[in-house]
Amino acid sequence: MDKNPFGGVKGSAYTPMSETEQEVLHRLVATRDMDVFIKGWGHIKGVEGAVAGDLRLAIPLVMDFDRPAVPMPVHYFDLELRTGGGILLFKERQSTMYNGQPLLISAGTHLSMVWEIASRHMDPKIVKAYKPGATGLTSRWQDRDTGQMTLFGNTRMGADTRKALVRLRKSEEQSKADTDRLAAKATAKSTTRKKK
Repeated sequence: MDKNPFGGVKGSAYTPMSETEQEVLHRLVATRDMDVFIKGWGHIKGVEGAVAGDLRLAIPLVMDFDRPAVPMPVHYFDLELRTGGGILLFKERQSTMYNGQPLLISAGTHLSMVWEIASRHMDPKIVKAYKPGATGLTSRWQDRDTGQMTLFGNTRMGADTRKALVRLRKSEEQSKADTDRLAAKATAKSTTRKKK
């Protein structure tokens, strides 16, 4: 298969995780060693049907609510993805607004959705815990000297590819800022509604 300049699928603009990180992610999916916590509502233990790629993790969430008795507006969900042992892998506030309106939840509501997570890298400690034979740098974005995750990490690329990576990261930051803006807007609406 042809690759883009960063090792992802040709014709796309993204940077995949290292093969070692992908292997750990696939192990977590295969063993169903992932739990999703929906703060204030409950959790889904041993998530079924998750699909891992070289950048993204798609987690199907099926929720059946047993409360409240009267429909309640819900502006967002605070989601956490943890290993079965409780290690935090990812967390995010996800807006539940649609056409400017909050989701209405009550006892008997059934909700199916997919939580899409894009991850540049995994914490090296988690990688080494789930793949004990892993040595050295586990991520291509981990700096050789400092061990910190950086823009260029331990990759070797020419000037044009470096410029392309800078543009890509700016685009990713804009996308993340948009997600954060929607979550902040939902939080503000929720807070305003509670004050009334």
